[in-house]
Amino acid sequence: MRPVSLALLLLLSLLGIAPADAADRDVLKKFGMLGTTAVNCAAPPSPSNPYVIFAVSPQGKATRTLKMMDPGLDATLAIRNLRLLAPDTLQFNETGRQSELTITLVKIAGKFRSWRSVRADGTVLIADGKFPKTEKPTLAFTFCR
Repeated sequence: MRPVSLALLLLLSLLGIAPADAADRDVLKKFGMLGTTAVNCAAPPSPSNPYVIFAVSPQGKATRTLKMMDPGLDATLAIRNLRLLAPDTLQFNETGRQSELTITLVKIAGKFRSWRSVRADGTVLIADGKFPKTEKPTLAFTFCR
């Protein structure tokens, strides 16, 4: 097993990808979210049709970019510690605008939804796929091909 591990590390170093960064890319690919998602991929970004782009830079930094056609809401945010909790559940940490967040996404019938979002201070922003203050469900996103 050791020669295989060494060979993998050598390959990753030749490609300029650190093992943790390669793992983030692999987790996003396995979950089906490396790239662009939208409520409706055929329509442009708008407040009712936000786009979310998951990417890993050539330097190996994972990000989540929000495009909502509102300059106050559009952002590219650093994400890390990507992990599959189950085949249909992805969790990661994000450096948000106001605080650190732990975000959980689920895949239901081929669509992606924010399932849980919690600030570092324990404030719950999304619970069980709904916004607690309004009980309104989160949007369902499709992977754009």
